[in-house]
Amino acid sequence: MAILFALQWTFVMLPHTLIVRNFSFVVGAVLGLYVIAKNYHLLLQRNAIPVWLIIFLFVWMTIHLLFIGTNHSLQLAEFESLWKRAALGALFAIGFGISIGCLNSGSDFANNASREWNIVVAGLYAPTIIYFIKYSATFLLPVLGLKAPIFLTLFYGSAEFYVAKIAYVFFCLPLLAIALGMLSANLKKSGVASSGDIRQRCFWLLAVIAVMGVFICENIKNGIMYSAALMTIFVFTVLKNGVYKLSKSNLKIIGIVCLAGAIFMAHNFRNNPSWGTLAADYEVASQVSPDIVWKTQDSYYPNNRYGTTVSVTNFDRIFYATTGFHFLESHLLGYGLVQSSFGHLAREHWPNAPLIQSHSGWLDLALGLGIPGVLLLMISSALAIRNVSPCPKPWSIFGMWGLGSILLLYATTEVAQKNYVDTFVWFIVLVASLVLVPLNQPTKVSN
Repeated sequence: MAILFALQWTFVMLPHTLIVRNFSFVVGAVLGLYVIAKNYHLLLQRNAIPVWLIIFLFVWMTIHLLFIGTNHSLQLAEFESLWKRAALGALFAIGFGISIGCLNSGSDFANNASREWNIVVAGLYAPTIIYFIKYSATFLLPVLGLKAPIFLTLFYGSAEFYVAKIAYVFFCLPLLAIALGMLSANLKKSGVASSGDIRQRCFWLLAVIAVMGVFICENIKNGIMYSAALMTIFVFTVLKNGVYKLSKSNLKIIGIVCLAGAIFMAHNFRNNPSWGTLAADYEVASQVSPDIVWKTQDSYYPNNRYGTTVSVTNFDRIFYATTGFHFLESHLLGYGLVQSSFGHLAREHWPNAPLIQSHSGWLDLALGLGIPGVLLLMISSALAIRNVSPCPKPWSIFGMWGLGSILLLYATTEVAQKNYVDTFVWFIVLVASLVLVPLNQPTKVSN
């Protein structure tokens, strides 16, 4: 099941890999059903509430399809694709989580779960590694007079093997978050660092730099912004007990992380002038009426107070967010679609509006699933993170930092789409299921 997780995380963002994804979903669901059948009583525990909240989410979307939504054809298409994959993924996640949770209750957790953890980490690392393989093939092979195969070529725009920037944020940011969490736990250990601790620090430090390297190479503002937020949390968690308690070597690691983050962020700010006009663009975008923006199908981008044309990314994000919240006030139960509910609602009033996302995953989900659907996702995520926090490392860090980073990126990233929402759902279920252990074998609490 760990291998199936690694396959899912590796291939879900890559084009022309649907057969691998479907295979792992089906096999994972079958294995998950077997584990559930053997341990169904674990789902009656109080810790299983987040899992049941996700089950209620499936019930809510069924009710929405049958009785609330008006665009039944598109809703049914999503039900038979996205929600079917999410359900299969949830079955797999419950089985995998229970399996790991039972390992947690063993007397020697480190030996019991190290193999599974290493496989999961390999899967988390894979999207970042694949990116740099493609980067090298695209830009270094031509120097040697060679041409990269089309499937190893980086594309910028619509193309057969194009991978969107948001995919790199969604599937690389959790690795950076987990790496920072593991570094934090390692640096807070008492005593002299062993050779194993030093190797672990180097391994996770490399992950931090590699992921931020992806965000810089792809010029992903969202990725850099969330990296900064996670690094701030990392520094706070390490230093909250006082700098004086840390060794010089630990302070050097913290300094390297902060320096790398500062360099990458400075590079991103320098290459994106839109950061400097954010406030001025907000003044315009938050006040402009959709009657003006969508009067025709032509793009509309006014000038800001500096007399220059607003940044396209700033204007779109702010205008869509402002408009989307107005839609939400009158559509509290949601339109019913995960993808492009914002665009469909806009076209009900302005036929020239494009069928697009609002640039905020949470807002798109609210417009699509309604307030009840978003609350089920948020509450189940929060409970899953709370429940997994006392679990042994590294799975507690996997749950808190990994799932926490996904909750964070949904704020301003267009991930209310098919390949991301179903992954989000089964990730929640996986984290929630890690704490499902027999009551006579309570989860071992990490030091």
